[in-house]
Amino acid sequence: MRATVDRDALTVGMTLVPGLCSRNKSFALFEDPDVRRARARSAVLRGIVRQLAGAQGRIEGLVVVRGGEWFELRYRVPGVRIERRASLTDVELACVRFLAGRAGVSALHPSDEDRVCIDGALRRLAAGIRVAEIEGRFPGVGHSEE
Repeated sequence: MRATVDRDALTVGMTLVPGLCSRNKSFALFEDPDVRRARARSAVLRGIVRQLAGAQGRIEGLVVVRGGEWFELRYRVPGVRIERRASLTDVELACVRFLAGRAGVSALHPSDEDRVCIDGALRRLAAGIRVAEIEGRFPGVGHSEE
């Protein structure tokens, strides 16, 4: 029986902490289509942030437009002659703003609502992890040794 995956929460976790789930160590987990989708979306979001931070040159024409349930993020990277458009959910846009702000992108900064959205997703992700079960199977995990 397949466990339910909160894809948005997992996308946030994998975006903010790229090594959160190792595919080599959790191969069976990555057979789940929702997990594969979350992994792909997190890679897209991190790629957007790299471009916004100038990895391929300066960006121009950065615009975020709301279109129903989605946001459209648009910008150009003239140095490599690309124009990028990405449809993002509110939590995905919050991740992009958060990471872009940390990377020093002056055009994007996280709002208080973005932080609340990210915190909520991380709480949902943490709620899905059975820490007591992990600690029972692996003594010493989750406890500091002094």
